[in-house]
Order: sequence, then structure tokens, then C-alpha cells
Amino acid sequence: MNDEGRVLTSMSAEEIRNAVFDRYGFVASSPGERHGFPVGREFAEAVGYEPAVLDALPAAGAARFTGAGNPQDAVELGDGERLLDLGCGAGLDLCCYARRFGSPQRLAGLDGSREMAGRAREQLAEAGFPETEVFCTRAETIPLPDDRLDVVTANGIFNLAPDEGAVMKEIARVLKPGGRLVFAEIVLREAIEDVVRDSIDDWFRCIGGAMLQPDLVAALESHGFEAVEIVSATRNARTGHAASLCAVVRAVRGDD
Repeated sequence: MNDEGRVLTSMSAEEIRNAVFDRYGFVASSPGERHGFPVGREFAEAVGYEPAVLDALPAAGAARFTGAGNPQDAVELGDGERLLDLGCGAGLDLCCYARRFGSPQRLAGLDGSREMAGRAREQLAEAGFPETEVFCTRAETIPLPDDRLDVVTANGIFNLAPDEGAVMKEIARVLKPGGRLVFAEIVLREAIEDVVRDSIDDWFRCIGGAMLQPDLVAALESHGFEAVEIVSATRNARTGHAASLCAVVRAVRGDD
């Protein structure tokens, strides 16, 4: 890929964002290639997706799985509630939610990679959920009105965003007061080396942009979220750096 080895300080936010879309688009088109981070069904099983569930869904979605972990057990959706999966990739989590909760028309996905968004639409249709809409745009520009959603989920998106605060602000905008944000993300238990922070390759691995766990909580609180809960924080197949953990996090959008 053209951006391999580049130093982040030499790149604008837009260049970083486009590099992420290009890299994950390459995963969508060529999942069997080497990508510098875990990809595929074996990785999905390693972070806790049940083989029986994966067997019931299109194989191409699991083959392109690139999440940080597995937030599935922390997600609940009540009758009539609406959910958006932010950074949905090839749609594995969305297919799992549709299978679990039914009413796929109440679900939607969003991904910035045109190739990944296209794959997600294909996998949802093949799984029997063509009603689930998938947007292709940046996470900072969700094409929904204010106070629209009850739940926003994500699986490894904040560390890939040049401005994670802008993403948090946008999520708070589209959530109803009292709406829930549930996500898996790589966090740090101690500071990491500047050489890792400066590497676009480590950015793609979700470690270069990772925050210390208390800083992540503080960032969420500063963007209107309350009752921030670290449901779990463990090592997994995505946490290659010794300082990293995969956290599953729940938070509630506060009242205006």
C-alpha cells in the first residue's frame, strides 16, 4: 500500500482518514492478503464469536472481520428501539444483531470505506436482512437527524479516527437523551513509545491512536456521556502491544 511506513506527523487528518479507508477497503477486496493486523473468521472466533453463530451467517462477512474485540454480549435492544453500528466493516456485527434482535429495518450500519460498505450490504442481503441500510460516509458526518437513535455500537473505530472527539460528539448528537453507546476498543494501561504513535502502520493496527483507559473515559464524559462503564478489559488476539488491552465500554448519553 502507498502509505506503508509513513510518519503520522507528516500527514493531514484527511490523509490519515483516507489512508484508513484505503487500507480497510483493501481488506474488503483481498481478505486473504497480509494486512499487518488480524483479519478473518479465525480471528473472530479468537475474540469470542461463537462458531455456531458464524456458521449461520455468510462466510464472506466473517472472512473480512477486523474488529477490536467482541461487544455483542454488552448490547441490548428493546422493542421499537433503533441501532446504528458505526464502522460496520463487512457487516458481521450487524448480521449478528439482526439475527439476535429481529426487525432488521430498525438497524443500520455506517462505514467510510466504499468497498466495506458494499460488502456489508451484500452480506446482509445474503443473510436475509436486506432491509438494513448501510451508509457510506465518515463517522463524523452521520446522515441522521438529532436524537434519532437508541443505541450506537462500534468495534474498533475510535482509534482509527484522526479526531475521536468529533466522532464522540456526532454520536451524542444522533443518540436520544438516555441512549446508549456500546463499543469495543483497544486501550492502553500505560503510555507507549513515540515511534509507535508516529507510525501509520501502528495506526492501522488500532494501537497508534489508542488512549489510556482513564483518558478514554474522560473523553466520553467531556462529550456528553454519563455512567461510563468498562465492562471488561482483557488481552485478546488484537492486542499485540504489551501495553494494550481490549475494552468493552458502555456509556449513556446525558440529558441536554
